[in-house]
Amino acid sequence: MLAHHRISKVSKIVRALVALFVVMQVFSFTFLLLFGVNNEGTFELTDNFSFISSAANIDFSGSWENLALALTDEGFNALLILGSADLLPSLLIYWSLFKLFGLYQQGLVFTVANIQCIKNIGTVLLAWIALKLLYPIVVTLVLRFSGASDTLSLYISLGSDELRFLLIGLVIYVIAWIMSEATSLHQEQELVI
Repeated sequence: MLAHHRISKVSKIVRALVALFVVMQVFSFTFLLLFGVNNEGTFELTDNFSFISSAANIDFSGSWENLALALTDEGFNALLILGSADLLPSLLIYWSLFKLFGLYQQGLVFTVANIQCIKNIGTVLLAWIALKLLYPIVVTLVLRFSGASDTLSLYISLGSDELRFLLIGLVIYVIAWIMSEATSLHQEQELVI
């Protein structure tokens, strides 16, 4: 009973942190979108007070860096076009984590719902790779065919971020599969008298 109480307490704290991260990420994205300054592909917002200095930034280093610079050079808002697409997978992962720790908080540890939450996180990470590879192509084609840009080049890039997402996504997916097998095995053992 004590372990269940600790799991519930820690899960409640983690859920609060996940909710805080969502609010911070959405707030900073919105604030940078409205008030940020584009500094060579990095969107920044700094404020200096008499006793504290604060800063927020979003940069598109890695596979989307060249596209972000090209969009900016063409007069487009790279943060709106690229940042909103990059925000979506983060929010989906946060949602799965919030749901997963809600199940833990209820004392549900090895259930199909938990396994599905973990699989969802792995799936989002794997889908993020497709997003990173295909979204720049879609953006370029839409801007070219709509007539909004005649000079925007097609960007295809694979970097270390994508490989990292692939590895982490696969590991998380395998962990979910192992948990599924362990849950099935446990249920079979409970049926044996």
